[in-house]
Amino acid sequence: MKIGERLALGSTLNDNNLVFLKQLGVDRLSAALETGREPKGDYPFQQLKTGDHYKVADLVALKKWVESHGLELSSINLAMFPRWEKILLGRPGRDEQIENWQKSLENLGKAGILLVQYNPMISAGAPMPLWRTSADKIGRGGTLIFKFDYAAAKQVPLTNYGELTEKVMWDNLLYFLKAVIPAAEKAGVKMSLHPYDPPVPTLAGISRVIHNAAAFDRVFKEVPSQANRVTFCLSTFGQMLDNEGVYKAIRHFAKLGRIGCVHFSGVKGTLVQSEEAFPDESRLDMLKAVKVFKASGFNGLIEVDHAPHPIGDTDYGHMSHAFQIGYLKGILQGAGALE
Repeated sequence: MKIGERLALGSTLNDNNLVFLKQLGVDRLSAALETGREPKGDYPFQQLKTGDHYKVADLVALKKWVESHGLELSSINLAMFPRWEKILLGRPGRDEQIENWQKSLENLGKAGILLVQYNPMISAGAPMPLWRTSADKIGRGGTLIFKFDYAAAKQVPLTNYGELTEKVMWDNLLYFLKAVIPAAEKAGVKMSLHPYDPPVPTLAGISRVIHNAAAFDRVFKEVPSQANRVTFCLSTFGQMLDNEGVYKAIRHFAKLGRIGCVHFSGVKGTLVQSEEAFPDESRLDMLKAVKVFKASGFNGLIEVDHAPHPIGDTDYGHMSHAFQIGYLKGILQGAGALE
């Protein structure tokens, strides 16, 4: 498997952090382009934050800059809510936004960036990013960790969007996928769908339809292109399922050839009360998970993801990410799965 890391345009995506990753032996990068922050520094790909769709020249500039540091730009990671709000809500103008997605996918293919990770959540009402409900120094040794408490999250009232039912959200998502997956396939690009995090059925009255493994089976049945993939996030699937259920899901989606990439992150607790964890203290046996991926034939990108922050760590999390990368590299070597 190929170890990757994700940096965000406007915050962590900069020269120093690319050098840091190279020093740790990471050779592949995912660039998160839709962070809601303005880019810092005088980079030639600033325009990726503006306009209706991505331009080839900007994508190529980003790719060449990453390659100048000795890394491969393996994927881009999109939230893109300002560019697909009408799509997710089923509002007038969504066809124009879909056309812009199609243009972006075409241009990604031309630029040689062949994996898109995306997460079509609507997080309106969330008290913290990713719908976490608290952040306290209560992890191992007093590390800062983010927690999710479903009972507390249920107290969040409806937002200006009102109630968005499961049927509405499924209809909107499938309308989008049936239009853009053929464009991705034509461009040679894989689109890898992240499960909703946290994977609960509804929050603030908004249905979160990709909250279990069966939802992915429906997505693949409705849109059966091999360009249509799952981002297998170990912490999110670890909240959906017990350990054996996670290993079974790995085998299932690997057999279908539908795993676009893997997110390597730990989790403790249950779906209704969960918290971030370092990979060595995760409820899921991370070494066994890696062995199951290998035995199932997956040999693609595996990225470290969010983790607790030790004392004195940076906003990016240099300490926690260095620990995760080292831990991941060790178990991949131990499993004979490191490329």
